[in-house]
Amino acid sequence: MVEPVRWRRRVPLWCTVTALAVVLGVALSGATKPGTEVDFLQSGHWVFNSALQVVFHLDGASGTLDAQAAMPGAEPGSQVVQGETGGYVVGGNRIVEFGKSDLEAKKSIATGTDERPVALEVAGGPYLVYRRAGRIVRLGDRLTTVPAGGGLGEPVVTTAGSLWVHQPAGGSICELARDADRLACPAGAPGGHTGGLTVVADRPVFVDTTTDTAHPIGADGLGPGTALGVDAPPDARFAATDVAGRIAVLDPPRRRVHLVDTGPARAAPVSVDLPAGDYAELASAGEAVVLLDRAKNSVLTYDSRGALKKNVPMPPGEPRLAKGEDSRVYVDSHDGGHVLVVGNDGDVRPVPVGGPPTPVAQPPPPPRQPQPSEAPPPSQSPKPPPPAKTQRQQPKSAPAQPQQAPANPASPPGAPPGVKATAGNAAITVNWGAAAPNGGAVREYHVSWSSSAGGGSKTVAGGTRSTALSGLSNGTTYTITVTAENVAGRGPGSGATGTPIAPERSITLSRGSPVTTIDDCSIPECAYMRVVAKGFDPGQSYTFVPHATATSYKGGSATKTAKADGSITFEAFHFDQIDETVWVTADGLKSNPIVWTKG
Repeated sequence: MVEPVRWRRRVPLWCTVTALAVVLGVALSGATKPGTEVDFLQSGHWVFNSALQVVFHLDGASGTLDAQAAMPGAEPGSQVVQGETGGYVVGGNRIVEFGKSDLEAKKSIATGTDERPVALEVAGGPYLVYRRAGRIVRLGDRLTTVPAGGGLGEPVVTTAGSLWVHQPAGGSICELARDADRLACPAGAPGGHTGGLTVVADRPVFVDTTTDTAHPIGADGLGPGTALGVDAPPDARFAATDVAGRIAVLDPPRRRVHLVDTGPARAAPVSVDLPAGDYAELASAGEAVVLLDRAKNSVLTYDSRGALKKNVPMPPGEPRLAKGEDSRVYVDSHDGGHVLVVGNDGDVRPVPVGGPPTPVAQPPPPPRQPQPSEAPPPSQSPKPPPPAKTQRQQPKSAPAQPQQAPANPASPPGAPPGVKATAGNAAITVNWGAAAPNGGAVREYHVSWSSSAGGGSKTVAGGTRSTALSGLSNGTTYTITVTAENVAGRGPGSGATGTPIAPERSITLSRGSPVTTIDDCSIPECAYMRVVAKGFDPGQSYTFVPHATATSYKGGSATKTAKADGSITFEAFHFDQIDETVWVTADGLKSNPIVWTKG
């Protein structure tokens, strides 16, 4: 099942030097606690090759594969994280734990959700953060689940092993300290402010995109804000750690990345216009920022001065960024067959992950036929020589027997082709093509979406080719993934992004249908006002009030609910005063005025 001899268990020299430096630094500063242990960094990166059903360990320094273990049945697209003694193959529905010393699968843990978590490797971890469910899981000898009380933004960690999360709905900023089993929330963002977390000089920082300021987080709450010097939109994304002391700010709609210095020297920010593409993820490799272009399936790196270092393509699929404890950034292809290793300086090294899979179980070999010079074992009767056996075989029609062998079992479906996201008002319509069934009819498609404002998922029947996602946040970019499932399981996903945008709000007034049944309204002057409103929040109710230059007019009001597309159309408010001007207001918005005529 495994090949443990390929695993080199020696600690790299640079890890030993780093650990000694930490010991000396702590001793000099007095910042340690009695009994605190030295943490050795987990080097390298594990990746799961879905086609081979094998996990491989990649030595980031040399770019070589030095260990592997078979993981039959692990879900396609699973990511792998490592702790001190074990590794974890994390899929949408379950987690498979394996030992790093013996490379044996230990146990399988059901997650109770199909949400793909954010995985973080750090001392005391690793951690899985289920942002939509508002749940944090610490893996290790003792699995710990910590509820967070609501949806979460992008998490960050410090080298000491503390995990920090932001709750966008309530604004709370909370810490899960190493070995703690509950959150402590020392800070909070101002009400109604948007933003996210990053780590600068190993200290958590909240970036407020409403005021465009960065605030260090301490035991007493948010520290004083430092101006970014750039306009960070509400849906801005931040690298989890600084880039040579600068905060990396991604502005997806404008395809721009900013590198902002918030230190005492306060160098001017650097802004880089990105090539045409779809940018939704970024990470820091230390001295360089790493960006993922999902439109072209390529990885771009820029140094801290904004100069392009590399632009490297990836195989088709949906790649995934991961930050290792060794400070390198690893970019996995969706099927785990290819990894890009991004070094501290932004240099990129492609590493194919393949080779024959480690055998899981082999059928027993057929009995070896004795050679002519060999005598049969004493306990067995001599077998007839091959010519005699050939003469007693069935007629020539017998070779057709191989056709009776069972057909190859089904494998998970292929990735759905042509995934397209069409954005509307607080909604996105998703379309896709039929996935290759691979021996088993597609019975379901799973559609999931995620953003800085949260996400969700839904399941539709195998014959469905489109679905509508509603209740989304306008101005927020959503990453949408569609996967197909058959009897053998789920296949790889295909993705697209979309940004719902509310149309400009407007109220258009015109003369409506004539009225002949109201006694106090003259005919033929009497008619209703026709109101057409657009760009309002779907599902929300609004009160419309008519107005006129005729001081005696009192038209009442009408409350209407916006449709899914944000529109409201109705007729109301009868009127008959010729040459007077009328208009309608709702939610602080005024319609066009019209002069009333006989019609």
